Amino acid sequence: MIKKLLFLELSALGMTLFSTVANAIPVSNANINFAGAGGDSSSRTATFVVPDKNTTKLVKDGLRLYEVHLAKMIEVTNDFCKDRDSKYVIYWNYEVEDGKIFMGQYALTCQFAKNTLKKFGSSATENVTVNHRGDPTTVKVSVLNLNSKNAKEFATLVQSIKPGCIEANPKICPGDRLE
Repeated sequence: MIKKLLFLELSALGMTLFSTVANAIPVSNANINFAGAGGDSSSRTATFVVPDKNTTKLVKDGLRLYEVHLAKMIEVTNDFCKDRDSKYVIYWNYEVEDGKIFMGQYALTCQFAKNTLKKFGSSATENVTVNHRGDPTTVKVSVLNLNSKNAKEFATLVQSIKPGCIEANPKICPGDRLE
């Protein structure tokens, strides 16, 4: 009875003690592909391809598509890393305009993904389709609890992740056209 009265009293005051709702921002139009390991036990390459042209478009809580896309890469990395060493690296090749523009290669370690989920929290999961060598699989990933209170901090974190080039011949760097 005391618990019920306390809850009613706090509710009447408009107070919330804790929340269990994660603000999942789905990226349903992403094409996520993992390449084969190729004998490398320390890393894997993946591609994240979206049809979006303007990644600076605000989506939710002050986050741009760019930050939402990187959030999804972090979430999928965290899921992929469940059984892997903390130093394991996913090299994400991020492409927009259906693969026409290369946004860069992002090296995300398992430890970074785990730390990011720990820092921002997660209280929900989301089904994401991931292709492993062309074989589509639905995986349930923990989603970052991004909201208006921590969006700026997350955007700052994303800005600290510097996109790299792919060492190919010719070299492919952020902003290069791939068609």
